Amino acid sequence: MALSINKQIEAYGRNLTFANTYVKVEDLNGNKNYLQFVFIIRDAKDGVLLSTGGANFVPSMDGGNFIKQAYEHLKTLPEFSGATDC
Repeated sequence: MALSINKQIEAYGRNLTFANTYVKVEDLNGNKNYLQFVFIIRDAKDGVLLSTGGANFVPSMDGGNFIKQAYEHLKTLPEFSGATDC
């Protein structure tokens, strides 16, 4: 599972726009009370690494797979508004 979104990234003092970037959760740690995760953004599935980031959330014990919940959480963040599953 991953997400796809058009992303603007600042590099070399310029804002560059990348269409259909590939966003993947790389690492997930925590417990039923608190999960934190790291995500990467590439220009394509096996493409160039553009950016990394992290986020955290309180998981739902009825929500199923924690990794899937991490992707769902990303889609609630303003910077990933409009992201789609890919």
